[in-house]
Amino acid sequence: MSLGAPEGWTRSGTDTVTWFKRFEFGDYAKLRTFLDALAELAKETGMHPDNIGFGRDYANISLETRVTDAENAALAEFAESLDRLAKTV
Repeated sequence: MSLGAPEGWTRSGTDTVTWFKRFEFGDYAKLRTFLDALAELAKETGMHPDNIGFGRDYANISLETRVTDAENAALAEFAESLDRLAKTV
């Protein structure tokens, strides 16, 4: 079973795994674009972050999963999609 978080994400927990990443942006407009794209991605995939905290130029994202291969793979794909979104804004 692969329990490691994607590159750039930190992992914590045992029974329920939490992956965390801080995304930083040059200004609020870029952050807002990212958050809007994240909302669309969540709507399309049916996957949603468990926690989002943000300020003027950053967003802290937490994703949680039970420790199963299927959930881990789906979560990794969602996390990697967020990484790609952050690079496009």
